[in-house]
Amino acid sequence: MAVFSLVDSGLRDVDVMLSDVLRRDNLLMAEVSDHLLKASGKRLRPALVLLSGTFGGFPSERLTRVATAVELIHMATLVHDDIIDDASMRRGVASARQRFGDPVAVLAGDFLFAKAFQLFASVNDPRVVHEAAQVVGIMCSGEIQQQLDHGRVASEAEYYSRIEAKTARFIESSCRLGAMAAGLALDEEELLARFGHEIGMAFQVVDDILDWSADPESLGKSVGEDIGQGVYTLPLIHALEQADWSDELRVYLADPKNPPVAQIRELLSQSGAIHYAETVASSYVESAKASLEALPAGPTRSSLEALAEFIVVRDH
Repeated sequence: MAVFSLVDSGLRDVDVMLSDVLRRDNLLMAEVSDHLLKASGKRLRPALVLLSGTFGGFPSERLTRVATAVELIHMATLVHDDIIDDASMRRGVASARQRFGDPVAVLAGDFLFAKAFQLFASVNDPRVVHEAAQVVGIMCSGEIQQQLDHGRVASEAEYYSRIEAKTARFIESSCRLGAMAAGLALDEEELLARFGHEIGMAFQVVDDILDWSADPESLGKSVGEDIGQGVYTLPLIHALEQADWSDELRVYLADPKNPPVAQIRELLSQSGAIHYAETVASSYVESAKASLEALPAGPTRSSLEALAEFIVVRDH
């Protein structure tokens, strides 16, 4: 991705380390790992580790280890998410659970977590290990809350709390861990963490918009999947709060196992709920960019600003 061009070399090092770490143990895990590497996405989180770390100078192997560990955690959460959601596809390819079965997928996710923490421990910094352990716990809490909220329309405030735990806090932590690995000053670390938190919130809001507005082929899954899983996201929550639209929308939601996705999609567009969610995402992006203003100007800051802007215009 163009916005990652500054750390292209670092991301190639991450891919080499991922391949090395994941192919050491046995043939089945190597096959599972090859499959996961194809479906794990854009490397957003390791790129944020590397970009944050470059404020401290030239990327080091220490930074590569932390970036690789962050991507391993991300891969593990995707594997476990697909099991929880009974998902057959991940970014247009068969999910690990579909390809190898749930028992292997569960163990693969656990294996990825274990390898991540081996790498975190190898940098010999207790703060790094503590931060990583804390964020995994927070993500689990967010996912548990989403399960408890299954089929329930949360308030907008509850929605923000949930996406902070399940998404934004990990993206925040990716920036913080990069700053830690590079030995940045605490005030720089906090600014980068704030940036990560705000783009993490924007990222999840945009994800929830794309669940309704994206082309299914680009998205790699069916449109409207969240509502079929009993997950009510910001566009739905906002539309349900509008008197002119809530009654009609509640009729559509009466059969949660077979919701009329096309009609709901049209209603969300007509009611302004999609536009409202886009405005919220843009607000988070502007807040993220503002947090960078106290950091040194230059290619790294420009790359982070470009990344923030990309989040609200991406199509998958």
